[in-house]
Order: sequence, then C-alpha cells, then structure tokens
Amino acid sequence: MSVQLIDDSLFDKAFNLISRIENQDFEYVYRGFFSHNISKKILSLADVNIQRSLGISTLQKRIYYIMVEGLQNITMHQEEADEYLEKYPGIFAIQKQENFYYVTTGNLVLNDKIPNLKARIDQINSLDKDELKQLHKEVLRTGAISDKGGAGLGLIEMARKSGNKLVASFELVNDKYSYFYLQTRVPIEKGLEGEGDDYEKLRGALISIKKLHLTLNIENILLYFNGFFTQENLLNLLAIIKGRMNLSLTTIRLSNVMVEMIQNIIKHGHKIKEDKGVPGIFFLRQLDNGDFALLAGNYVEKEHKEILEKKLEFINSKTMEEISELYDEVLLDMENVDSLRTGLGLYDLRIKSSSQLQYKFLEVSENLYFYVLQIIIKNVN
Repeated sequence: MSVQLIDDSLFDKAFNLISRIENQDFEYVYRGFFSHNISKKILSLADVNIQRSLGISTLQKRIYYIMVEGLQNITMHQEEADEYLEKYPGIFAIQKQENFYYVTTGNLVLNDKIPNLKARIDQINSLDKDELKQLHKEVLRTGAISDKGGAGLGLIEMARKSGNKLVASFELVNDKYSYFYLQTRVPIEKGLEGEGDDYEKLRGALISIKKLHLTLNIENILLYFNGFFTQENLLNLLAIIKGRMNLSLTTIRLSNVMVEMIQNIIKHGHKIKEDKGVPGIFFLRQLDNGDFALLAGNYVEKEHKEILEKKLEFINSKTMEEISELYDEVLLDMENVDSLRTGLGLYDLRIKSSSQLQYKFLEVSENLYFYVLQIIIKNVN
C-alpha cells in the first residue's frame, strides 16, 4: 500500500526550493516570534554555515555583526506591533549566492515612522565610506538619531560593515502598519564593495526573498532551512524549536521527530558536493487545525530509492500494534532480520506520529530522485 498524501503544490515548492542550492551554499529563514534566546540560536545556526565556508575571519565577523543588528531591529519593532504579531510575524533570512552573502529582515513598522525611516536610509545610501564614518562619529557625539525613531547607529554600521547600499521596501498592511523589508549584501571578495549599476540586481535579490516569504505565509511555514545539513545545524534547529514553544508533550514529540528526520538526511542523503555535506530541505509548518507538519527532503540514488520505497510501503501496511512488535523484534535481533525490517528510524517515526508516513519521489535524472517525507504531529497542548 503506497501512501502519497503530500500536496502536489507543496511538493513542487519543496523541490523548487532545494534546487536553489545549486547556485548557493545555503538558505536559512526563520519566521515567527523573536526572543533573545531564539535570536542567539538563529545566529549560531547561520554562523556555523558561514564559518564552514569562510573560516573564522574578519569577513565572518562583519557578517555576524550585520545579522546581530538586523535581529535587534526586528525585536525592537516587535514590541510596537504586539497586536498584529501572530498574523504578521517577523522574518530573518540569510543566503549565500555567488560572491555575496545576503542578510534580510522583515517586520511591521508604524506608518507614521516610514517617512523618517526612508529619509535616513536614503541619506545613508547617498554617502561614501568616509562620509559614513563621519556620520557615525556625529551620531555618537550628538545622539541625533534615535534607534526608535529612525535609522540609528545600527543601520549606519550595517552600511559601513557591508560596504554596500541598504535596500528597503515597505508593503502597506493597514492604516496603522506596513511591513518593512531591509536587505544588506556583503561581498566575499575584496573589490566588490559598492553598488553602482548593480543596485537593481540587489533589489532583485530582495524581490526573491519577498516571494519566498509569501510562500512561507501561505503554507504557514514557521521554520525553513535549505542547504547542507550537519550535526551542528541539527542542534541549532532543535534549540530554535524548543525556544519557540513552551515545554510540552507536543514540543518534545516535535523535537524527537525532527532529530530523526534530519539524521536520516545526514546519514542517507546523496551528496552533490563531497566537501559540503548532504543537501536537504527541512521545514516546520502549522496546519489550519493546529497540528504540526514536519517535512524533510533530500536526494537519493535510484538503488536506494527502490529499497526505501519498499520499506515505506511495508511500514505503512502494518497496524500500530504490529509496528511496535516489529520495532522490538528489530531492536533485539538486528543482525538476523531481512532488509524490509531494518531501519529503526522509520519505525520510530511511525510510532511517534501514530499515523502512516507520507512520502513522495520525483525522478531528477536517470540515477537520482528527490525524496520528501512528511510527518504529522497532533497538537495536544
């Protein structure tokens, strides 16, 4: 019995998202409430990937500083928009594309603050390196720009650290609020500072993130990671989920299932770049009924796909009582069970979710498939 209950449009979106890895090293997005603890874990997760790419360097420290400023900007405005936070939560995204790192934040701002904010960003973008340094000194001396009222030292320093213009966009929400996107681009190599005629390309990168944000909103995706998976990524993703939700039976089950799903990517996913790790995609979404859906996707070779598909069909054909018995059987005598009965991870996912495993395969090439597994966890809070 084959269970393929994953919505086709969601599957297509997952494949389109993972396909972006071919042009970048990773893409990480968090959408939701931002606390000090969550921000720390977001920074840790992003920094692990940056350090793997760049090592500990001056550039890595510059990018880290920009991420800190962006996260502080979100939490600052979060306090002002408490009544609309559930419907319009903040967003943080970092991507590596070609020779640049892109740091993007999004949050609600009061409409009456937009003119001043636009003016400050325009002012910052009009200045060269020496002029920005002078403005920074002036603000330190006079305190002329308030963090609450406008750009503040944070935005000035983001422009200085990146060596590029700030790109901003405001999307009207209602008479009181607009959604404010801010993007900064940091060059990996020297000589790429300054926008010039490339400013429109930077705006194109922001448009791309806004389209991704729309997808996250439509599917109510709370956490999204697309890139090369490592044990460090797993630990930080786990910490974010725990930090986002109150400690409860649902949180514990979500954490356990997420660990198993991502470990499955790390152990069994197909590597497209030997030195990078295993490419995969993971996101956590909340369904309309309050339950949670965890989705993990990765590439598998044809031979592994055929074995995996038979194993999934076998597991889904059994009752929960039979699955529990088989789990114990495999656990007690792992060396003497046939191939269909091996793989405790999938049994564990079936037991923890109390439902059949939802999966789907897409042929990518003659010997490669894209495999998605989705697990539904009931919200018992």
